[in-house]
Amino acid sequence: MNITQILMDQIGEGGLSAMANKVGADKQQTAKAMEGILPTLLGAMSTNTQSSNGASGLLGALDRDHDGSILDDIGGFIGHSDQGPGDGILKHVLGDNRSSIENGLSNRTGMQSDQIGNLMKMAAPILMGYLGKQRRQTESNGFDLGGISSMLGGLAGEADRGTDLDLGDIMNTVGGLLGGSGSSGQKSGGIGGMLGKLFGG
Repeated sequence: MNITQILMDQIGEGGLSAMANKVGADKQQTAKAMEGILPTLLGAMSTNTQSSNGASGLLGALDRDHDGSILDDIGGFIGHSDQGPGDGILKHVLGDNRSSIENGLSNRTGMQSDQIGNLMKMAAPILMGYLGKQRRQTESNGFDLGGISSMLGGLAGEADRGTDLDLGDIMNTVGGLLGGSGSSGQKSGGIGGMLGKLFGG
């Protein structure tokens, strides 16, 4: 089970319906969009953490602001997501690429770019909450300065391969990934091992 499915299970049918209503789409469209959004955000985070400053910044944010409690009340968060941290996370993670990524995902999913943008603002804090929770539980398994970039890249590649969206150019925009879209290469042993430990495989 890849991280997209794990997070969709966390969000649940009720949360997905709330997301769809929030952006004016149906649940199927929303689920499809999330299949593109999550690998993209993970890929961008992987790229950002390739520098020690970027890695320490992300780990610090997980320790300081994202303990996973957001997952305990997904519906409540979605209802107030306009006031949440999503916009700030996206600015930090995607930078100047944000609009082009929104447009690219819009083209893949048939949703409007503003709908994609609003979904991304909801998805980013949920993703950060999940990563923060995992860091507290499995800090030695990739959630450190030396391993975080590779681990996030591995998660992004797994999520990308779990969708039929062609995310190749979007992944290139966020900096390229280990095992990106269209790649038939196998994960390295290190990344595979970290993924197995992270997800109990």
